[in-house]
Amino acid sequence: MKFGKQLRLHLQETLPDWRDKYLCYKVLKILVKQISTTADHDYRWQVDADAADAVGNVHGDLNAHDHPERNRRVIVFHQSFVRILNEELQKFNYFFLEKEEEFIIRLQELQERIELNCSNSESEFSEEMMNIGRDFVAIRGEMMLLKNYSFLNFVGLMKILKKYDKRTGGLLRPTFTQLALRQPFFTTEILTRLLRQCEANLERTFPNIRRSH
Repeated sequence: MKFGKQLRLHLQETLPDWRDKYLCYKVLKILVKQISTTADHDYRWQVDADAADAVGNVHGDLNAHDHPERNRRVIVFHQSFVRILNEELQKFNYFFLEKEEEFIIRLQELQERIELNCSNSESEFSEEMMNIGRDFVAIRGEMMLLKNYSFLNFVGLMKILKKYDKRTGGLLRPTFTQLALRQPFFTTEILTRLLRQCEANLERTFPNIRRSH
């Protein structure tokens, strides 16, 4: 299955308020397609005015008609395209770190609820603890979703960069890959630790609860 279709299906199934936090893959793919190659296939850039305008208008600046020379349009297009990619990285990082912080708080609250309910009567304990168990399962599912979010966005970036370099003959992918690998959204050590903590609580406190894997 092609990545674009895979991402589209995933977005249909993910949480509604997460959908605009993913890579704008379709928009970037359209922009790359507007770069044409020369007849002798040496991949020199021939960025037409519409393509340069399309990139510039994403940010409300850099109109190709202000730069009629081909080389100027190429520079404008390249700089704007890179800026879009950097803005996407910032979007990923902000959302990823925000969710990580949210998970830390929610796990702490669940732990406090467990400790609080240890002193309740057996009937109160059972009812509330089952509610806590369901909350643990829910947060575990969201953590797994966030790990998948990290992976899909990274793969999408690599796909777009590969297409871009193929169309232009450039070498943007190696440099940008190294940049992406150092970003918070791709650094999942904390998230993995939180996921293990969540699963440990489930195993210890609710050994009979059925969890999806």
